[in-house]
Order: sequence, then structure tokens, then C-alpha cells
Amino acid sequence: MLRDVHAPIEHEKDDILGRYALAKRIYDRLHSEDSPQVIGVYGGWGTGKTSLLKLLLALNQGPSVEESKTIYVELLDAWQYEAAGNLLVPVIVQLKKLSGDERFLPGSWQASIRRVLTVTTLSLAGLALGKSPIQLKDIRAIWEDIEKRDKEDSSSILFGWETLTDAIRETENAFQEVVSAVLKEQKCDRLVLCIDNLDRCSPDRAVNLLESVKNFFSAPGCVWLFAMDSDVIASYIRHKYEGTAMDGYAFLDKIIPEQYHLSFFPEENDPRIYDLIRSVTSRDLTLNDWKRLPLIPNVMVPRRLKKSAVKFAECFSGPNPADADRDTVFLLSLLYHTWPNFYGRLSSALLDHVAGVLANFFNDRNTSETRGHWGAYSPLPLDKEFVDDQDLIQFFRTAFPDARRSPRDVAVSVQRALSALRRVGLP
Repeated sequence: MLRDVHAPIEHEKDDILGRYALAKRIYDRLHSEDSPQVIGVYGGWGTGKTSLLKLLLALNQGPSVEESKTIYVELLDAWQYEAAGNLLVPVIVQLKKLSGDERFLPGSWQASIRRVLTVTTLSLAGLALGKSPIQLKDIRAIWEDIEKRDKEDSSSILFGWETLTDAIRETENAFQEVVSAVLKEQKCDRLVLCIDNLDRCSPDRAVNLLESVKNFFSAPGCVWLFAMDSDVIASYIRHKYEGTAMDGYAFLDKIIPEQYHLSFFPEENDPRIYDLIRSVTSRDLTLNDWKRLPLIPNVMVPRRLKKSAVKFAECFSGPNPADADRDTVFLLSLLYHTWPNFYGRLSSALLDHVAGVLANFFNDRNTSETRGHWGAYSPLPLDKEFVDDQDLIQFFRTAFPDARRSPRDVAVSVQRALSALRRVGLP
């Protein structure tokens, strides 16, 4: 039975890659007296950022926590609230729930909420909240309540503040009072807001969401933890400020002073790779020759390995398993999940076509202008982005070490593996 490769790890017992140790380190850091108020957990797609947040949440809910509950961890998926236009809106709505009783909240809280909803032109009718515990009716109810309380007030909250500086100060103070109410209700000393999936939002919206909360990073008793792909967000920032000297990484370093990076650099014959495969397939399927697996960052992405293992298992399950080399099938599945566009160029039922594409990586070229042969095969035209991709070159030369000695055998093996993978849904 195949398991869901997208499901995050939530318990230490399922933690194949040892992310629990990093979660524990961050958890202890959050308890320290000098804990930073903004932390970044950085990692690319599929590296396990959500899993780490889930492990952090599990640590905060353990049996020993109730005796000394110094922090409260709250998770918020930015992607679910992208339509709100301002991340502060769902954050405050969630904080209202955590505060327990509205009587703990001062009048300035209502003013803050109304101002945020107004200046962000929040469309309640179109707000996409998905399956979140915060529902559309929650925000609508807050809005209607504030409208009712303030309808007799002749001064406009939005325009009542004389300057932008005053407006920011008012809102910061209101946010601090909301946080204080939550700390009192939850009986803790520090609130940790974990913001996930910011890098899945559209570029302009992602930067706007980040900028919308930066004025609240200094609120005592509140820590912001952003789990995101820093490369993606930095590129979004560069795009927004194109034509200026703004550097996306410098911007992130300025507002997020402490970072933790998720990475997976396995050693040769690393058992965690095989454990990952088995965790998905529940079958005794593994590689025969581990030296053929390219241990490069672009390929060694946990979710990418898991998705590859699914197709790998499908090829060899059932009454008619594939007539193809097991290692080659897994490697080509991994190739698809890493370079899908190139895989589409390679895949064919014709041996000459497959061999012609492969010849670009194994042929003997005396100069850059010479298109040499690979055995009996001539290279087929291939986009420069593929021919010059050093990771792709290393992938093939590691995955097929006998390619120069046995061109036809390698080409036939690849052709058979491609055929097997087409039977289970790859192009």
C-alpha cells in the first residue's frame, strides 16, 4: 500500500531524516531568554519545512509541557490566506480566538482590526479560506461587530490618525495588547507564530504579506517563525524592487536575523535513502547499486525521492512486473521529478531517439564545435539549457557509469525503463 508522499511528518518515530533534532534545537532556542523575535526556517520544495513545524508543535504539546508552559506555538498557512491581501488579518483573527474572551481585549483592538480590513481592501465575499479552522464567517462576524460599535463615531478610524507614523504606532500598540491577552489566556510567556508556505503565494502578494507584518516584529512576548524557500522569496523581493539596489537576501537578513537551513546531503550508501523509499512503498524495493545514485542537492530532495519511489513501486507491483532494470527505473523516475521538461524530450519508444538524446552527455567532443558520436549514435539537437546543465551531466554520468563502454546496452536499458514508466503514467 502506497503512502501519501505529501503528508508531513508529525511524530519523532516517523522522522527518517533526523529533523526532530533540529526541531528540538529550535524549540530550546525559543525557550531561551535571548530568543530572537524573528526566525527563519529555510529550505526548498519538498525538504520538510512543514514537517519540522509539525514536530515543533508536537514538542509543545508533549506530556511534560503542561508543568511549565512557557511558549505557545501556533501554525498559520499563508497560502490559504493569500486572497486576504494582508497576512495580519488572519493572524489577528486567530489571536482573537486564542484570547478566549473578548472582554480581555481593549477598545483599540477593534480600531486596529477595522483599519487593517479597510486599508487592505479585504473582499469578504471572495476570501479563500479553504479548510482552515478560521472560517469566512469568523472574519465577517468581527467586521459586523466593529461596524456596529463604531457607527456612532463620527471620526473615521482610517483617516482619524493625523500621520502615517501615528497610524503605525497605534496599530503596533493594539497588536501588542492583543498578544498580551493571548499570553494571559494561554498562561504562557511567549507566543510563537509559525508562518508556513509564504513561498507558494504569488510574488507581489508574498512580499506584501511579509511587509505587512514587519512592523509587528518587535512586539514583546511574540516570536515570528517563517518557514519558506529563501531563494524564492529573495527573487520575489528583487522582482518587486527591480531597477533599484535592493538585494533580496539582504532584505531577508535584515528582518530575519536568525536562520536554520533544511538540507539533505547523504553519505555514500546512506541508509536513510532506502528508508525513505520503503516508507512510501512498504515493499522491499531498493537499489542494487547505490553508487549509481547521484548525490547532488538538486536530486536529493526528500519529497522528490518519495515521489520517484511511488512510480518505482508501481512498475514492479502486481502480477506483471516490469521487464526492466530496477535501478534504471528508479533513476529515470527521479530524472522525471527533477527535470520533467528534459524527461519529455528523452522519452520515446524509438531506440535511436533515446540513444540520440543520451549521446549529448556521453559523446566524445574534441572542441565545443565538434558534435562527436556515442558509439553508433549521433547526438540529436537538444536545448542548450539541458546540454550545459552541469547537474544533469553529473546525473547521467553517475547513473550510467558504463555508458562509454556499452552505448547500446545502456540505451536499451533506458528505453525499457521508459516503457515501464509510461505504463504507470509518466510521459
